[in-house]
Amino acid sequence: MKPRSHPEWPYALAAFTVELDIPDRHYQVRQLISPGLGRLFMKDWIAQDRIDPEIMIDPADRSDDPRWHQIDGWPIRGGTADEILRRKWERRAALYFHWHATNVSHVTDWLIYATATNAPWLFNVNEQGEPRKLLKCGSLCQLANEADKGLGNQPPNWLLDRGGIPLDDPDPQPAPDDEMEIADLGVGHVLVRLLTPNALRVEGVRMRHCVGHGGYDCILREPGYRLLSVRNPNGTPLATLEIRGDVVRQFRGPGNDDPTSAVVDLLSKYVAEQGWRGYEEAAVGRYGGYGPEALRVLEGLEPVRRRER
Repeated sequence: MKPRSHPEWPYALAAFTVELDIPDRHYQVRQLISPGLGRLFMKDWIAQDRIDPEIMIDPADRSDDPRWHQIDGWPIRGGTADEILRRKWERRAALYFHWHATNVSHVTDWLIYATATNAPWLFNVNEQGEPRKLLKCGSLCQLANEADKGLGNQPPNWLLDRGGIPLDDPDPQPAPDDEMEIADLGVGHVLVRLLTPNALRVEGVRMRHCVGHGGYDCILREPGYRLLSVRNPNGTPLATLEIRGDVVRQFRGPGNDDPTSAVVDLLSKYVAEQGWRGYEEAAVGRYGGYGPEALRVLEGLEPVRRRER
């Protein structure tokens, strides 16, 4: 079955879009979710349903006693068929982001950049007006590879008219009001908050990742969102964090790699003091935004498949 022909596709797309949390101002990007990220999200879950539509093993858990997840919407909790389907796909969207947040965020940044610059591929569409570049991708990995190519080939001065700095500047410097130190992490290291698009541009150039491509500029204006940078005694960034409320959504090192264990340890005390959730998961590229229902493995499973977290 094709993903978008599935009878539950409207529920899946709605839950995925909510979890993706794209601001209203990016209306064009929202239109690209269905043929790209949303379609592949549904495709992966159709494949899982062929194996088991009710419970699944955590694909990132390699322990001898792995974690299991309920994915059927908990019919035992009652409610209408519509309510069960909504629970089902909200749960599946949360799990998908927990496992694939790095690639999903990377692709979203690419889509925001592409729409902001009217990338030519957006106009190579099928009869339904959907970009063929998105439709040709059969997996999230392939879509992330397209994002790598798209962001890697951008013209270096595309943000100059918005107060940005050229991407080919060999040594970009922030202005005095671009960032603010918020914590002393010890041994000369500090944590700073990035306050302006120019600060994101500097961070992106120095860290060689996509925070400066424009996709995160809107977060600077959103309540509850913060973009932070860990700096060494010389002021060199070591890691970048995206915080939503009290959840660490992303924690990335240079080149979008995982941060080093030394940086993770350096920041851990401050994270504990702040009560941030999802820190360890984000450090290995997994979304930390689990809800309370995910803090324990499923009730009602036979003992061999039950495990407290």
